[in-house]
Amino acid sequence: MTNRHSLSSLLAALLFTLLHQSAAQHTFQQKPWLRRTARPTFRTTPRQRSTRTTYAAPRQADLTSHYLDYDDWATDKKARLWNVKLNSRRPNSYSWTSKIVLANVAMYALQAWKPAVTNWGVKISDKILRGEELYRLISPVFLHGSVFHLFSNMYSLQRLGKHTEQMFGPGRFLTGYLAAGAAGNLLSAINSPNPALGASGAVFGVMAGFYVFLNRHDWLLGRQGDAFSSAIMQTLLMNLAIGYVNPMVDNWGHLGGALGGAAMAYYFGPRLFLTELPDGGRTIVDRPIIRLPSAIESIPERTGNMWTRMTRRMQIWRFKADLPAKPWRPKRKNGAPLDYQRRMDTPNQSIRPKE
Repeated sequence: MTNRHSLSSLLAALLFTLLHQSAAQHTFQQKPWLRRTARPTFRTTPRQRSTRTTYAAPRQADLTSHYLDYDDWATDKKARLWNVKLNSRRPNSYSWTSKIVLANVAMYALQAWKPAVTNWGVKISDKILRGEELYRLISPVFLHGSVFHLFSNMYSLQRLGKHTEQMFGPGRFLTGYLAAGAAGNLLSAINSPNPALGASGAVFGVMAGFYVFLNRHDWLLGRQGDAFSSAIMQTLLMNLAIGYVNPMVDNWGHLGGALGGAAMAYYFGPRLFLTELPDGGRTIVDRPIIRLPSAIESIPERTGNMWTRMTRRMQIWRFKADLPAKPWRPKRKNGAPLDYQRRMDTPNQSIRPKE
């Protein structure tokens, strides 16, 4: 749904702002000859060289309003170091974005097997407004009406959700996703009597929450963050316009999900500051307006630990096949069989020191 921008570009801009800002200021102050323009790549006459325009060094952004005293964040219970896990992909592990996608696919298969599941979890406005069966605020987020409906929502979630999860953390990402879905179903129940289902409201919440994060930290992410946020805003407006034209689309659910996700990101999402460390370095501190309770923020971690303990008790490792790493390549080009044990014990030839 959104224009694909590499997350590495955002991180490069972030690291450039943190590590090279002070170095650039020092360089231009101590070496004023660097203020001259670069050497021209075309031939010029002596008169043109004498009238050449000189340019001053680029102005550095004023980050004084984004600094936080070390004593303030060290004693503040809401402030923590911003722990961003960029390399979240590990063997035999999935992000919570992928787990949500798998859960939606499994629920759609269950719907196809037992259609009564759809009647059990679909949004019914009358019951929600009467305060009955309030689980219908969450259950429609995991139900879909067709394969195309499922694919479009899960594709959008997989493309953008992994970046949002890395910036927010699993706990706040999962809480914001469910809160956005519930807000979308609540606003839809108030304004529309028709039944509805689908994860599009929660996906709109993820997009709106990431948009709030990018705009709040435009001083840190630079042009890459501005380009990403503009692409997200264009996608949001385009989908709202499509929902306004198509009567089969629950646009109230989309609007409520976007508002709920934006509110969660504004109050509970990351609010980053720079701080000076006692040893002279810098770091990034996350100080949200409202910190989620640790019991809620640690739900994904505790769930993952519980699943790990359960698999260890089941001793699943005993039933794994002991096969070679690449059984589809049993021979070398010259016909000699591969010795997998020798390859594992012998170091790489390219890094072996020369005798």
